[in-house]
Amino acid sequence: MATLALQLEHQVNPCIKGQISKGKDMHKLYQLLLSPRGRIGRGAFVGGLAILMFLVLGQNRLWPYLGNGLASFFIPMFLFFLTFHISLCIFGKRLHDMGHSLWPFTGLIAFMIVLFLVVMLKYGGLEYFETVMAHPEYADKPEEMRKVSTAYAQALKAGFPHAKLIMAVPPILFTLWLALMPGQKGQNTYG
Repeated sequence: MATLALQLEHQVNPCIKGQISKGKDMHKLYQLLLSPRGRIGRGAFVGGLAILMFLVLGQNRLWPYLGNGLASFFIPMFLFFLTFHISLCIFGKRLHDMGHSLWPFTGLIAFMIVLFLVVMLKYGGLEYFETVMAHPEYADKPEEMRKVSTAYAQALKAGFPHAKLIMAVPPILFTLWLALMPGQKGQNTYG
């Protein structure tokens, strides 16, 4: 019976073999990008990052074409959660390969949120709030609020290159750490 199965396997139509191969490739892609289980090595991590970056760049090219409607609300929301899930899977599996849980990635996200708030306050946000709180009468004067908002926007624009650099450094360092550190040899808690 086993020899019959082997003979049939070798006689499969080449077109069907290609479809079987594509099915296996799609399963591997699913395992890499959408499944949070298991571990991945450095090579798979870098490959997953390349796919993730391609997805993010594609999303950035898509935004201008969405227009104003329900699609411009639901499609970006869906893509955000998809991108976030893919990030969790890729980074989580790499952390698992190194013997860590997902907590370092969660810590990075929390740190980035706090850093974002600090950067926004440093580059114009603090002056905005100080001005609005010192002059509560501005709330009833649209012209004054426009001046305060314009000053805030200008301060933010002037500090944007620095803010962009500050916000880019922690994820880059975290990603380099994951890409360069070897995984644990043999079995660990995560597989």
